[in-house]
Amino acid sequence: MPKYNSMMKNKINSPKWDRNRLKPLLILLDYDGTLTDFTHNPEHSRISAATRALLYRLNRKHPVIMVTGRYADSLIRVSGLKSIPIVGTHGFEARNLPGKLQFASPALQRRFKREAARLWKNIQVLRKRFPGVHIEQKPFSSTLHFRGINLSPSQVRNLQADFKALFRQTVTWNNWKIQGGKKMIEAMPKGFSKGKAVRKILEKYPGHFPLYAGDDIGDISVFRVLGKKGLRIAVGQRIPKIHSDLRFGKPADFIKWLGKLR
Repeated sequence: MPKYNSMMKNKINSPKWDRNRLKPLLILLDYDGTLTDFTHNPEHSRISAATRALLYRLNRKHPVIMVTGRYADSLIRVSGLKSIPIVGTHGFEARNLPGKLQFASPALQRRFKREAARLWKNIQVLRKRFPGVHIEQKPFSSTLHFRGINLSPSQVRNLQADFKALFRQTVTWNNWKIQGGKKMIEAMPKGFSKGKAVRKILEKYPGHFPLYAGDDIGDISVFRVLGKKGLRIAVGQRIPKIHSDLRFGKPADFIKWLGKLR
């Protein structure tokens, strides 16, 4: 059983951390905005070699699982984390999880892949209407980013309205949902979430103390699942304080803290 050093205990100052600090950890991590700063193009959001080495070091002592809105192949490409298990596409994809855990059946994956491809093609018109937006191509969802460009509040509303109109014209909309985030809007499969995926993962790790770090609205579903059972870590300012036990202003601060775990 690993012992967490006293500096970590005192900094957190959380009763549930104190009660569970002799249990093995289960480390669950978001990627964008949590381990990396945001960039205009998500393909440029890479972690350093030092951060990658840190995650591999932790993974030798504790289970480490990435829980991301990205699709799994994209995360592997930008992070270089080839052997760490992944929950991708907001709880839709499963890669190398314990017990061969899966969330979506192969048939469901094929269905969403077809519709996601049509949606990505149809929303390309938004590049002309709103120059500078980035439309991320994903196998099971579609995300429009407007970071790095200056849009007025009315332009943001128009962009969101146009995206939603194209969304309704393209997909079987009652099988999908739209979620906002940090200067982004995303269409994703309905009925899946990071929180639902984490709930199933926790069943595979009885006796572990889970910690989860995230930075955006989509991470709140995990914090709700953890409740008093785990340590909820927010990075940045998007997540209301009521949902977190520990907060960091930016990814670099969180990574520094993570490096002190034993």
